[in-house]
Amino acid sequence: MQYHEPVLLKETTENLNVKAGGRYIDATLGDGGHTLEILKRGGHVLGIDVNEDSLKRAEFRIEEAGLSESFKGILGNFKNIEEIGKENGFEKVNGIVYDLGYSSYELEESGLGLSFQADEPLDMRLSKSLGVTAADLLNSLNGKDIANLIYEYSGERLSGRIAREIVKARSLKRIQTTKDLVEIINSVSSPGYERGRINPATRTFQALRIAVNDEIENLKKSLPQAARLLLPGSVIVLITFHSLEDKVAKEFGRRARPSITEVYKKPLRPSKEEIEKNPRSRSAKLRVFKKIDKNA
Repeated sequence: MQYHEPVLLKETTENLNVKAGGRYIDATLGDGGHTLEILKRGGHVLGIDVNEDSLKRAEFRIEEAGLSESFKGILGNFKNIEEIGKENGFEKVNGIVYDLGYSSYELEESGLGLSFQADEPLDMRLSKSLGVTAADLLNSLNGKDIANLIYEYSGERLSGRIAREIVKARSLKRIQTTKDLVEIINSVSSPGYERGRINPATRTFQALRIAVNDEIENLKKSLPQAARLLLPGSVIVLITFHSLEDKVAKEFGRRARPSITEVYKKPLRPSKEEIEKNPRSRSAKLRVFKKIDKNA
């Protein structure tokens, strides 16, 4: 089985400063790459993932590595991180990591329609407990609301034109697959879109993933809870991949002062070598928030 290569792995583990016997929460378990490094250094990990398949993959990988005794996996949403931590004996922890990117498995093999590169049902729900799919949104919202959704969650300048074309297309047949949506987007995009830097569908798909899974609101709810779980002197390591996530991170850092301080003035970025090896890492930013030890 091939596993996702976690971004900024070295920087994450160094900033967590893993202690043998320490307790850590991986709020976005995915394929378990960050968790494995913590376990190898003697830490105990509570791993949380909202996607059942991802949780099973991580549990299998950790069992294969012989590190299951120090690991507990929970199917849940990090918007409830405080409750999950307390229920599982992680009410005070030595560090918490969030990697907000999608794993290669989720994008390429999950069949959830998260990527525009495969023809799949337009679902995008990481958790089946969520009722509304991306297709449901596109086939039910009015044109103005679709345009607002796409622009708010991605900054797509063509959001109005894309929304109008969606409304037109769905009057002929229901929009059901990623291919349906890609064809609509391509019909209103010029060949020189963003000078070829990104695919014309990139931002619209990002916006729909965020909307379906309520990603931004969940992050806003989660970070203050995570801060309350930290022991003094411990850190939250947060890896973001787009400006909306990073904006939430910066706002959290400002509001949490003076009990929380941001360790670096500027976020850490992947090295040139890492980007060459893993092109998806190019937009990653790593921020570290430390809980002040008032007795130090």
